[in-house]
Amino acid sequence: MITPPLIIASAVLFWGIESGNLVIGLILGLLIGGVTLVTEKWRLSDKDCVSVSDLTSVIFLTAATLIFLHVEMVIFLKTIIIWLPLILLPLIIAQLYSGREKIIIGTRLGLNRTKSYKRTPLDFRIYYLALCLLSTAMANSRSQLFFPCAGALFFWLLFVNRGKGFSLLTFVMVFMMAAGCGYTALKGAEIAHDYISQKTRKLVRGYFRSLHADPFQSHLSFGAIGRLKTSGKIVLRLKTEGKAPLLLKQGSYESFNRQIWHSNLVYQPLISQHFIWNLLPEPHVPAQKATIEFYLPKEKGLLPHPKGSYQLNGPMIFEMEQKSDGITRVTDGAPLITYELFYNSALERETDVPSRRNLALHPEEEHILAKIVDNWHVENASDKEKVSKIRHFFVDGFTYSLTLRGKGSYSSPLEHFLQGSRDGYCELFATATTLLLRKVGVPSRYVTGFTVTEKSRFENKYIVRERHAHAWSEAYVDGVWMVVDTTPPNWFDIDNMNRSSFEKVRDFLQFLRLKYDVFSMQTDQNYRLLLSLVVVALSIILLYRIYRRMDTTTIDVEYVQETKTFSPAESPLYEIEQRLVHIGGARHKDESFLLWAKRINGPKNIDLATIEHLFHLHQKLRFDPTGLEGYEQKQLDELAHRWLETYCVSEEVQHNPKTI
Repeated sequence: MITPPLIIASAVLFWGIESGNLVIGLILGLLIGGVTLVTEKWRLSDKDCVSVSDLTSVIFLTAATLIFLHVEMVIFLKTIIIWLPLILLPLIIAQLYSGREKIIIGTRLGLNRTKSYKRTPLDFRIYYLALCLLSTAMANSRSQLFFPCAGALFFWLLFVNRGKGFSLLTFVMVFMMAAGCGYTALKGAEIAHDYISQKTRKLVRGYFRSLHADPFQSHLSFGAIGRLKTSGKIVLRLKTEGKAPLLLKQGSYESFNRQIWHSNLVYQPLISQHFIWNLLPEPHVPAQKATIEFYLPKEKGLLPHPKGSYQLNGPMIFEMEQKSDGITRVTDGAPLITYELFYNSALERETDVPSRRNLALHPEEEHILAKIVDNWHVENASDKEKVSKIRHFFVDGFTYSLTLRGKGSYSSPLEHFLQGSRDGYCELFATATTLLLRKVGVPSRYVTGFTVTEKSRFENKYIVRERHAHAWSEAYVDGVWMVVDTTPPNWFDIDNMNRSSFEKVRDFLQFLRLKYDVFSMQTDQNYRLLLSLVVVALSIILLYRIYRRMDTTTIDVEYVQETKTFSPAESPLYEIEQRLVHIGGARHKDESFLLWAKRINGPKNIDLATIEHLFHLHQKLRFDPTGLEGYEQKQLDELAHRWLETYCVSEEVQHNPKTI
């Protein structure tokens, strides 16, 4: 297949644009496209091609090692594929600037170099073009120009290689039909991808349930599953000069259905400036600062923060997203993140306003709540009075308990809690409060997070354990979201009664683990830099040694005079060349021998396969310092003699100066 260098140069430039490496793509495009302006060629033998492959192997191994040291394993393979156009550059440059139709690709690294190396030559140009398009697609820039540009490159390639029997109009129409079908399939794949992503998201939510950190929903653990919140594992440490915030908010949910709280708000990326993230628009009103150490499950999760958090400084947080209600999640961070939070509880978010979802009630819950609210007679009361009424409702007769009773003889666990047992844990109180607020016309939402009440004298920090996870309600009153926590205040003491006798010992062990994690993370970057420098240094030494081997075979960028004088009689290909001139006409300017033979083969059928094989033997005879082996010289003579007898001409041709 004919693959013009300008197509390859355009594909590399396209890769640079789509992958965000425009300067690199432009440089590579100029290097590859510049071959059309060069009249002199390098002189590469088969052994030289193997040396170029050795160079490429070293570059690949070096790149893979550096990528392994600096990126997450989940994107390791993707990153390597994206950088293939740069990694494989020596191979394509060697073929284009040597003028060879095919090159030997293989490596002798670790092999006995004295042995003869045999590989089938191949045309690397079409493979490099395909890899450029693959790397461009892997970059996944979501650009609207990807499909049109990729289609234009395919059109160019197919147009150059189209059959002569196709008219231009027919070719264009067939290509446009194929492109239309491809675009339709692409859009269908995107729709299918979105559908599968939504389904997959539902399957993986279970991982976050026990951590109260699901970005999209929060499950209520109704049912007889025993006692909850007995874990003393420390998940967060907080240090502040003043009084610590009582609540750290982590998630909020506005829709309730089938015992599950949902959030349908969309996350938007947050942009940082030197790892400083503005959680609220500027200008800011300075207030308090807290330093938090928090373990992230699988390097991502919802970020605990106090009300009014407006700025975050976190060098171990790399990517974050935020909803309009202020809930923030880390999408890429270290396993242990330490961040400074600046907050002012008086600040409000302009985008954090209620919607119809904050008043929505399912008919089943509305029927249960009506039995309670209808006797209150709060139709003409203010929102603050309604909130106060609900607070007093839970003070009278409700108790905190970790014993779960299910729905019993009632229609649902919620009805059992409100009208039967009247005891439960924080999730039940928060859910019932949120729904009662909606029933009386006050916009509300369900919120999850942690309470901060325990301070460690040993660490001089507030510590938050898994059992300190908490749920409460927020009501929108007079343009402000206010906390409505109806869980009995003794819940913290009841939870502490379930702590282990060895909790202090475990706290000390967890403290040692924290110090180790902090130390390893602080030194990890230095180790990576040191290892990277070692890898680069060793690679440079190895590249230099391979380059010296190439110098012994007299590779030079400029075309030099041949060290061996050839006469037409030494290679039978010169006689074949004269025969081809008689059969199909002279070669065009800057037309390679094989392209010329392919052009003649179209109308004349001159056994192109034999011509190509003879040409490669001829090239080795001319440029390989070791020349042809005995069997190769015999093969060259016999094949040439057979071809000349088959394609004889009626008149004798004279030998002209060789041009091959």
